[in-house]
Amino acid sequence: MLRKVLHNRFIVSGILLILLGLLAPLLLTVKLFGIFPLMVESLDLSSSGALMLACFKLVVLNTLRALPLYSGTLLLAQGVGAFFPNAAKSLLIIPLVVIPLAYELVKLFYGIAYDLGIPAISLILAILLMTRLENMTRKVLHKILVLGLLLFGVEWLDIVPMLSSYGFGRGEVSTDLKKIAEFLEFEDLLNITGLALFFICAANSFILAQLLSIYTRDLRIAEQNRLYSELRLQSLENRSLREMQSLVHDLKTPLTSVQGLAGVLAISSGEAQHRQYASRIVDACETMSIMISEMLCDDTRQIISSRELIEYATAHVPELSSIRSYRVELPEEPPCVIVNRIKMSRALINLLENAMDAVDPVHGEITLSVVRMDAAVHLEIADNGVGILPGHSELVWEPGFSTKQSSGFGLSFVKEIVEKNGGTIRMESLERCGTRMVITLPEALACD
Repeated sequence: MLRKVLHNRFIVSGILLILLGLLAPLLLTVKLFGIFPLMVESLDLSSSGALMLACFKLVVLNTLRALPLYSGTLLLAQGVGAFFPNAAKSLLIIPLVVIPLAYELVKLFYGIAYDLGIPAISLILAILLMTRLENMTRKVLHKILVLGLLLFGVEWLDIVPMLSSYGFGRGEVSTDLKKIAEFLEFEDLLNITGLALFFICAANSFILAQLLSIYTRDLRIAEQNRLYSELRLQSLENRSLREMQSLVHDLKTPLTSVQGLAGVLAISSGEAQHRQYASRIVDACETMSIMISEMLCDDTRQIISSRELIEYATAHVPELSSIRSYRVELPEEPPCVIVNRIKMSRALINLLENAMDAVDPVHGEITLSVVRMDAAVHLEIADNGVGILPGHSELVWEPGFSTKQSSGFGLSFVKEIVEKNGGTIRMESLERCGTRMVITLPEALACD
């Protein structure tokens, strides 16, 4: 969906640039650039400097007029071609239609005859080529940069007298400049300067395109290597998890034997103290069996007090003691929830560790509170840390997103666990003001 929206932006941007190109003759005029006075000066004083300055200003004027039109056409073709990939080949006709049509509209509205000669045709072919070269650059703006440099070079060909017979420089001002050069015998100067600047700009545009291509290729290789490393790390983590689950599963057999033997001792022992010890062993084995089941199966849940859940989670985060202001707020009768204690504790631990990373060790404040409201239990973790950037408020839940150079699976894991336990999680955060994470779970009727 994001890709489609992005290419929609290309289409809209392309249309806006084309409209700007149609307005350019009204905004950018020969009079505004002071070209005619320079032409008169070159005739009166036989000044080659005034003539070359007039040529330079004309090239800049034509480049500024044409760049929005050609760039907009490139964006439009790029966007439409990617938005409708099955029609990409037929959409290559967009530059062949838009540019001549725009030239006709300029002539109709302003009476200015844009020359659809060899330079314009060359630039249309360049646009057609760029729409096909997906691997040339990483961004379309890079293509526009290459196109702009090439456009500036091609515009110099319009003031080269020796190319006039080949369809170059048929515009009114270009023709006048070349006539002045012929009258003043400055034709060689225009020929050499125009061709030299064309070849310099064309060569630089080609070199820039190559450099951007290499840059794009290296970035893609780096991204592929990073993705490969992440997949390899995830594969190793999954393998370790499977081995741990197998090991935990194997523990159930001796645990069942211990529990059975302890039960026999509790029944057969003649001493009350021995029966009491045996009963404690049976209870401990039962608790361990439940924990193993919770680790092996996400769907395993039990009803526990919110106090017990918080105490179990915070016991695994001893670093909380280093925070200057850390407190737990519980109601007099803590409500009960039905959750997978192991996994939900893991989620709370993750949020607490995020809070510790966000706050200052000296002035940091972290509050873990439980609120009962509307048959639901709200577990809230608030801190006065750095907060979340406005643009990251939705991205933090995406797998792989991270601002700490980590794997980026922390909050996505928390959200997954909470939702599997029938709850929801939301975040309230302001940059440099702190963050509050709220887990909402259904309230259980009574604790075991």
